[in-house]
Amino acid sequence: MSLRSVLGLIGLTVSLPFLGYLVYISQAKSPSPDQIIFLAFAFSVTFPTLILLSLVLFRSLVILAAALPVYAACVIAGYARTFMAFQILCNGKPTESFRDCLYFSVSQFTNTGCADCVPTAQLRLLAASEAFFGYLSLGVFTACLIVILVRMITADKLRQ
Repeated sequence: MSLRSVLGLIGLTVSLPFLGYLVYISQAKSPSPDQIIFLAFAFSVTFPTLILLSLVLFRSLVILAAALPVYAACVIAGYARTFMAFQILCNGKPTESFRDCLYFSVSQFTNTGCADCVPTAQLRLLAASEAFFGYLSLGVFTACLIVILVRMITADKLRQ
């Protein structure tokens, strides 16, 4: 059995039960605030780990191109759900609107910011963590893309 196969089996063994629990929490009728915060952090950590593991195992540009939008959508939705549970302030008023929370989450993940929506005091650290994960994931995915492209160019030059 190759090292890639062993890494793949270990990654699946560790991540599948964890992902199953995340799906369970996200479907709960009334999750507790601690579960919602855990869900947001878990999306931020689990998906890049699985994507990077896939890149190590398969070294595929297709995996990277497909994984980035899925990762971004899951993280943004997880944080938006968290912001809904704790209410952010939009135009000075508390809101539970998914549309407002999604707007705020996208602006945090992309580090663009928005002046009309702000986190409450208890959500400041969580909002900062989303901005950090957005910034970090963009850097990691850009680095992986460059490595893959350099390998593809080098392989083409060696064939000629």
